[in-house]
Amino acid sequence: MKRALLAALALLLAGCGSAPEPVDPQVRRQLIAQVEAVKTAALANDRAAAEAALGELNREIATAQAQGKLNPDNARVILAAADRVAADVRTIPPPAPPQPVIVTVTPQPPPPDPGRAGADEPGERWEERQKRWEERQKNWEKRLENNGNNDD
Repeated sequence: MKRALLAALALLLAGCGSAPEPVDPQVRRQLIAQVEAVKTAALANDRAAAEAALGELNREIATAQAQGKLNPDNARVILAAADRVAADVRTIPPPAPPQPVIVTVTPQPPPPDPGRAGADEPGERWEERQKRWEERQKNWEKRLENNGNNDD
């Protein structure tokens, strides 16, 4: 897979062939770096990274050619080799889908029942509420005996 692209690029970068003008040194470094990125990703069987590196290689070739830094004939040779590598990259199986994420939600305990006696006192225990309610009930009964007069 990588040999076709490396061979084409080696010919181009070595100055062999019928290219009327040499390749710009900066373009040469960029293309070598991109070929290495494709090679590394392909050897790691990382299809997504290899495809991304091939896309970047194609963009760099097109940019260099548009700026006049890469001969169109040389660009065609590299692009043809990149197409052969892309066909090989497409044979790498895509990664498996990620495992589903399972989220467990623990419900909050219900709030205290406000209808119970003594519920207006936060932190009060049930026994204490019951006792306070009984005291209130006795006071109310005393008031009824005294006809509403609280002469205790």
